[in-house]
Amino acid sequence: MLRMMPVIHNNTNQKGFILPLTMILSLMLLAFVFHALLLLTSDRQFFRQSYSQFQLQQLRECTLTDLKREMKQKTLPNKGTFLYHKGTVQFIVTENDDSVTIKFTILGGESQEIDQIIYSKESGKPVNWLERLNR
Repeated sequence: MLRMMPVIHNNTNQKGFILPLTMILSLMLLAFVFHALLLLTSDRQFFRQSYSQFQLQQLRECTLTDLKREMKQKTLPNKGTFLYHKGTVQFIVTENDDSVTIKFTILGGESQEIDQIIYSKESGKPVNWLERLNR
């Protein structure tokens, strides 16, 4: 005698459930990776700009020290160039009756900046200072 076992049917019908779930999770992972890459690119650009500004600031400080020294020694030419490890600075000196105007261009790596400083002839101290004339 043959006995028939009852067949139990699962009525949940989960056919096609794994593929959409996998696609959604893959899309979320891909979006996360893309977002991380955008943040990395933004951070790298910020670092480059900050480093460039730091180099320009260092070149400016070295230039001001050298200009001050040359003015004290009274050996400052009307035109000249200072060569530094990280860049160059070209300057032009214009003398008036009571002041000395020095306009200098800082060339550091990929960036450049034009600054101007006005010294008083009497005191030998800066009277006016302008940065980033080229912007």
